[in-house]
Amino acid sequence: MRIILFTGKGGVGKTTLSAATALLSAKRGYKTLVISTDAAHSLSDSFEIQLSNQPKRIAPQLYGQEINTLEEIEKKWGEIKSYLAELFASQGIDTIEAEEMSIFPGMEELFSLMEIRNHNKKSDYDVIIIDCAPTGDTLRLLSAPEITGWYLKHIFPIQRTAAKAVRPVASKVLPFPFPKDRVFGAMKRLTSQLAEMKEILEDTKKTSIRLVINPEKMVIKETQRSFTFFSLFGYAVDLIIVNRIIPPEVQDFYFKKWITIQATYKQMIKECFAPVPILSSELFSQEIVGTDLLYKMAKKIYNEKDPTQIFFTQKPIIIEKKDGGFDLSLNLPFVQKKDLNLFQKGEELHIRVGSYKRNILLPHSLLNHSIKKAKFEEERLRISFRQ
Repeated sequence: MRIILFTGKGGVGKTTLSAATALLSAKRGYKTLVISTDAAHSLSDSFEIQLSNQPKRIAPQLYGQEINTLEEIEKKWGEIKSYLAELFASQGIDTIEAEEMSIFPGMEELFSLMEIRNHNKKSDYDVIIIDCAPTGDTLRLLSAPEITGWYLKHIFPIQRTAAKAVRPVASKVLPFPFPKDRVFGAMKRLTSQLAEMKEILEDTKKTSIRLVINPEKMVIKETQRSFTFFSLFGYAVDLIIVNRIIPPEVQDFYFKKWITIQATYKQMIKECFAPVPILSSELFSQEIVGTDLLYKMAKKIYNEKDPTQIFFTQKPIIIEKKDGGFDLSLNLPFVQKKDLNLFQKGEELHIRVGSYKRNILLPHSLLNHSIKKAKFEEERLRISFRQ
């Protein structure tokens, strides 16, 4: 199975490019599913067909799905949500407010993204294409498997053991309801599923991210931050698609000025994201809706290339045996040395890049080693582990 996630700053054309890529994939004979995880669904508008929470046939070999976030939250978060609502209500919070507070920001997108795991287990499709939420939301939801995996390993066993010991007394003396075993069971199932999601997203042989970008300064800067984040968390970016390029044959004075501006930013994009391949999509003279225009757009972008191929592979993390120890290197583009901070604690390597933080669980081969030195060069953080 091939999994491709499209993301980028809001309004750059992610949905249209996701739909166009999915259609071309289906035309090439792959059974393809395109999924919208954005709460503001617009896949239905792109295909001019009403989609729902279940996959629906759009064209031969092509299916679409717009996730019902409320339904997914109820299925995966119901037990925990009920407990949290009860907990907040016990503290005097209004019932409606307690219900709202029991659902955290970004949860809708996260549970929508987990649909990848379900389809991956079933293997019903050759290709799954995800139309993700705008970049900020995507960053939060893609880091969730890492964060909750850490919670499951370090916090959850302690809480459950403590709960068994104190529940008989706590339920009588505490001024709030103590969580029952089924709440802990729901949390364990959820965190296990998120751990599976992490494995799928980090599998560079099947999963990659495609960044959609417009030739504009603010969009380029946000895309650079996203690229750094994805590298930090081990997610592979295999392609950059520059959208809404004004065709050079346009003669209007107003647009001629924009052509010059875009040329400058196109060069900047090449310099920023090399060696990741870059494809371009021209600005059409009309809105891209319906399968005919989507197919025309996809053919112009990919030409004769297979849209499902992995265009670029570069392992974000590399571990090599060297000089009686090990060297670990991590790809971190667009990072300044002054923004980096790291330390080792037991089996974990803690790395902070600006406001982003990642805890990397070290392999067993490194557990008896400690950090000897670290240096940052050619956009890679290189760390030497020695006994």
